[in-house]
Amino acid sequence: MSMDTTEPKPDATPDATPDEPVAPTIESLQDELVRKHDAYLRALAESQNIQRRSIENESRARHSGIVQVANSLVPVLEHMDLALAQDLATMEPAKLAAAVMMLRAELLKAIEKHGIVRIDPARGDAFDPNCHQAVMQQPADGVAPGCVVQCFQSGYRLGDHILRSAKVVVSPSE
Repeated sequence: MSMDTTEPKPDATPDATPDEPVAPTIESLQDELVRKHDAYLRALAESQNIQRRSIENESRARHSGIVQVANSLVPVLEHMDLALAQDLATMEPAKLAAAVMMLRAELLKAIEKHGIVRIDPARGDAFDPNCHQAVMQQPADGVAPGCVVQCFQSGYRLGDHILRSAKVVVSPSE
């Protein structure tokens, strides 16, 4: 009984025929590897460029926003300087009060131009913990429980963001 103990040769491939050389297959695979690696490096570079441009664009947008706010506030500052240059000893109190009210109106107009809205709750408005800060409770005639009795300090909002809550007195709950 004769058993075939011949082992296949290690360099022989099942698909290779004696007429087909193995070298061109290796070369084509190496070429494809080089192309894939080059494509990977290009994609990586493009991703890094997109990230860099995004950071630059964000920085430019932030700077542009600051410039716009500053441009709207500079005239208010100039008007304050003009008011302070007056001889306050000879200025009538009513004129001084009128000048301050004009400056205040100009400043409010400048900040409203950039979307900042004043939160100024009136007596009897419902207390809203999202935009009001209760500094004390005080019962008041004609004001329902849990409602604003008085506003001590106005608040400000920019879109959905509360810059500062309005400080209020609230009627206690029963």
